Amino acid sequence: MATPKLEAFLGERRDILVAGIRKDGRPHVTPNWFWWDGSKFYVSTTRKRVKYRIFRRDPRVQLLIDDDPGHRTVSLYGTVEVREDVATELSRFRAIREKYGRPIPEDDQFKAELIAEERVLLAVTPDGPPETWDVRDIE
Repeated sequence: MATPKLEAFLGERRDILVAGIRKDGRPHVTPNWFWWDGSKFYVSTTRKRVKYRIFRRDPRVQLLIDDDPGHRTVSLYGTVEVREDVATELSRFRAIREKYGRPIPEDDQFKAELIAEERVLLAVTPDGPPETWDVRDIE
């Protein structure tokens, strides 16, 4: 279980760097918004993005969350599950937007917008508990 300080850090508005492996072995890294529910990290993307194709082929991932001015960081490895059922994942899409202060329409409109954007959710299960992550200057 994550400590209260780690939970607070993960609950703040910051980017998560999501790193996957391209077919040729080179890394692919992108900054994203995320939501942590206490057991998984959730990242919204679209079917048009490279990371969608990467994680459909190879679910291995490395995540990095940092705080540039404070040099606080969390780094971990995990496995991605690509979740494509927008209706089932609507509350998680909502949680990401709420965290970053984005307006959210009513459910039917929100669902239609996500479907039109070809949104999917990357659900990342860490390879181990928070005690096994590389956590710096947070505790």
